[in-house]
Amino acid sequence: MNIKIPQVLSIAVLLLLLVQGSYAQQTPEWVLPSTPFNEAETAKLMEKGNATIQGTAKLKKKGKDNFGVKGSQILLFPVTPYFTEFLELKKKYNSRKKQATMGRTAFTYRVEGRFIDDKGTFQFTGLKPGKYYIISWISFARQKTTAVQTGTSTSYNVYGYVLGSSPIYEDYHYDVFIENEVSGFVDVTATDGVVNVVVSN
Repeated sequence: MNIKIPQVLSIAVLLLLLVQGSYAQQTPEWVLPSTPFNEAETAKLMEKGNATIQGTAKLKKKGKDNFGVKGSQILLFPVTPYFTEFLELKKKYNSRKKQATMGRTAFTYRVEGRFIDDKGTFQFTGLKPGKYYIISWISFARQKTTAVQTGTSTSYNVYGYVLGSSPIYEDYHYDVFIENEVSGFVDVTATDGVVNVVVSN
């Protein structure tokens, strides 16, 4: 009988438990608004209208504008007391331990849009007068540098014997893409027409 098998299995089980425990520790505590979600009121706000919101979403980093790219998602929410409290909670709870969130039903009351070009252009049509919140996530590049070994330098004495060697390094530059949130409120006052906006950080 090979006694190594149960040892390996026991180690594998231990590693699995450690990994599961790690994931459990990383799961944040979700904080929901205490304001009751009024589904009937929200549904009425989402009824079809004749107004349009159009504009551009951009993220400014180190003096450079980064735009939403074609096909990326941009969301529109009607502003309600429930949603307003969620935004306030989001400012307070945005860590690995605690994060603000909305209930599943509340989150379904949104309009999902897509950027129509690489300049962050978007459009929401068929809206009623009211207050809305637009949110998206835009990537920007942050350059990183790491040392990469490209060879070895070997030194010899006068007799041709190796005295020693040392690695040769060169700096390698690469981009890391990081997403940041851009968002803003928009007021639609007319029953029809177009509201032009710029959503930025």
